[in-house]
Amino acid sequence: MQNTHLRTYVKKHPDNKMAWYLLGKEYVREGQEGKANYCFQQAGEVYEAFERSKAPADIWVDYQNKLVEMGEQKEKKQRIRKMWLTLLMLLVLALVPPADAPGFNRDTAEALASALETGDDDWADGPISDDREAASAPTTNSNVFTAARFGGNHQGETALAAAWSGAGSKVETSAVLGMQTSDDWALWKRNMPVKYIVQTNSSGRLTAQSYDADQCNCEPPEVSKDIKQLAQAWTAKQEAAASLSSAIHTYYKQNKTWPKNVSQLAQPFPNNILGETAPGMKDMFPAVLAMQQQGKKEAGQQAGLQAGQEQAGQSPAPQAGGPFADTLGGELFLQDQLEIVVDKSNHRLALISGNTIIRNYEVGLGGGRTPEGTFVITDKVVNPNGRSDGEFGTRGMQLSDTNYAIHGTNEPDSIGLDESLGCVRMSTGDVEELFALAPQGTPVRIGTNLLPETILVPEAKDRYQHTLVPKQNNPNKTYHWLN
Repeated sequence: MQNTHLRTYVKKHPDNKMAWYLLGKEYVREGQEGKANYCFQQAGEVYEAFERSKAPADIWVDYQNKLVEMGEQKEKKQRIRKMWLTLLMLLVLALVPPADAPGFNRDTAEALASALETGDDDWADGPISDDREAASAPTTNSNVFTAARFGGNHQGETALAAAWSGAGSKVETSAVLGMQTSDDWALWKRNMPVKYIVQTNSSGRLTAQSYDADQCNCEPPEVSKDIKQLAQAWTAKQEAAASLSSAIHTYYKQNKTWPKNVSQLAQPFPNNILGETAPGMKDMFPAVLAMQQQGKKEAGQQAGLQAGQEQAGQSPAPQAGGPFADTLGGELFLQDQLEIVVDKSNHRLALISGNTIIRNYEVGLGGGRTPEGTFVITDKVVNPNGRSDGEFGTRGMQLSDTNYAIHGTNEPDSIGLDESLGCVRMSTGDVEELFALAPQGTPVRIGTNLLPETILVPEAKDRYQHTLVPKQNNPNKTYHWLN
């Protein structure tokens, strides 16, 4: 979700009334009035002051006018300078309380105001920077990633602010990846472009660079090959973490106890909550399990502690290092449980986390024969016909206690059409990837006008990497799904 970083920030800094106010504005944009009102109550006088004065909007409008004037006078260099200073001002608005709130950093605000007035051209020669880190502070080779929406009214400012505030002497590079948008959806891809990089240079100085030429009105440098490769590895790991997190959720729901390791999730049929495992799951299991335990009220004493922390506006700080040390905030990015959405209007099946579409496949359906409603993945079976070339293909996932399933097909030309008897047909590569990503217990929602047309499927070399768990077939049952 777009407000994930703000939620994390207010939990760690419950006294920052400006942060509560900004989170409330995010919830207003999402239509969650109840949550917004709670945040505005926490914001107190900040809410009153900003709603009366509309200061952020006025600052933005006035500054945009000044930007045009300066562009006419000093052309490209001054436009770049002013754009970067605008972004820096947004960071202050996001992370520093107003002047009448406790903890206000007046020195920072005055320094920014001075920078906005100065005509020095030094700023035009590079990105915005910050000398808060001492020049002698050592840096380590640490790269941290996050992602944000870019499109419509979303330009990633909140993620940039979080990257800036989270950077320091132990972080060499914080990169913000750009997710395209479609209506209310954020589109997740393996090759999302780098939009911003916050970096600690060799002098210990914090700098920020935009890599979007249209947004910064500049000619940004090329993103390094190493950063691109690390970004792709990061997206792959987040997918595996989301699958593992949902599998742990299902295990607890089924057994009312927590799994001790990945092996308990990846058993032979019918206990194959995970039918396939991905690289790194074993290493990330303790951290993902701890995150799940913190979020469960049923976890007894741990849940009571968590509830107390939530009432205080706090959350347990993530451990230094660990499997998510390369993720801004130290937690998995795709935090919402996985869900499958099938859109009968455009023959699409999406795997989602919250309002982020991780995959959007083209599928074959049965028109009015395909039922609408809410289901859950129960049986997960390899070669449901007993062979790989049967009518149900190489993978099948039953929808609740029904005769409908999501499965492969030996009629690939039917994908995109209404030729099934009601089941959801997928191509071999797509159904095998979905089988690996979506655990048992994944909710399935079937309806109309739910998903965008855009197909989100990685190239073959970038598919989700998985290893099939032994004995995923069911020799004791012949499936009679309605194909």
